[in-house]
Amino acid sequence: MSSNLCGSFCKSSGCKTKIHYDIASYVWTIEDFDFHEAKGEPLVSPVFSSVTNNQVKWYLKLKPNGEIGVKDSMSVYLYLSKQSGIESNKKIFAKIVFYILNSEGKETFKQPIRIMEFAEPQKNNCGLPFMKRDTKYQLLWNNSMAIRCEVKFSDMNDILAEDNHKCDCNIEVPECNISEKLASLFENQEFTDVVLSVNGNDFPTHKLVLAARSPVFHAMFKHNTIENELNRVNIEDSNEQVVGEMLKYIYTGECPNLKKFARGLLAAADKYDLYQLKTMCAKTLFEELSVENAASFLALADMHGVKELKNKVIKFIVSNPIEVMGTEGWKNIRSSFELIDEVCLAIAKQSKQTTN
Repeated sequence: MSSNLCGSFCKSSGCKTKIHYDIASYVWTIEDFDFHEAKGEPLVSPVFSSVTNNQVKWYLKLKPNGEIGVKDSMSVYLYLSKQSGIESNKKIFAKIVFYILNSEGKETFKQPIRIMEFAEPQKNNCGLPFMKRDTKYQLLWNNSMAIRCEVKFSDMNDILAEDNHKCDCNIEVPECNISEKLASLFENQEFTDVVLSVNGNDFPTHKLVLAARSPVFHAMFKHNTIENELNRVNIEDSNEQVVGEMLKYIYTGECPNLKKFARGLLAAADKYDLYQLKTMCAKTLFEELSVENAASFLALADMHGVKELKNKVIKFIVSNPIEVMGTEGWKNIRSSFELIDEVCLAIAKQSKQTTN
């Protein structure tokens, strides 16, 4: 059946498409890595290019302490440099892979390959949280970190096609609409097998979907927990609006009322290990940062381990110390001695730098 399928729709006996591409390979060695890690600020590599194409230039950015919500990790990104001599309307498609090298130059860690579109220098980037801290220290040699980046890229304009015969089949493949299907299952409560209960409100859901999206739910339903036996999860530290929004995100990947429920969703995302949602909440909160809410945002970021948001809030307070310390929010966190010490230390460092 399968061997006759093409013949039923298409008169072509075969075709071949070739794409011209260039390869850039770059090794970035960072000495005294622990100093950079302690400082916590991003590092930027020198610009590099391929041997065959020096017009398209790249650079790397490393975050020694990782991303918002990702504890004990570091992240590395690839950017298209503004020094690239390419047309403004041209898009570059690149296949990227990152490695960590040991003292002998051998690959000891590899990040999965990704394909990325780069349309505007310094805007598009490719990267992910790269490795856990315990793994990282095993890979350090002489207190140095060596990262190799391989970029296989093309502007997709130089495509050579060799057709034996013209193919007249015109079969359109429909777009994948799995998120719509999952949303429909949730809204219509079809085939549900577990209930999330909060303040007397029940949300019939699906163990399979919850487990696929949340490591916490996955562990809960994998073992002999009370929730797994009763097919019921009682949530006492949230409200029905926040849980409803969290479930919308779990089923669709979208959170239409994120701005309204960002604080509650941050707590829920932290509890159920929903990394992307946690990052979305942190970004939304940072965009709303002000003198009046800075202290409460600092406590919130500290409570839920959102290090990058916490650092940004501290920088904001350092720039507006008198205004923030005169708010009710600051009075509420004065008993948090560790937080107060961190802010005071940051102010002292800023004052010392200004004096010098």
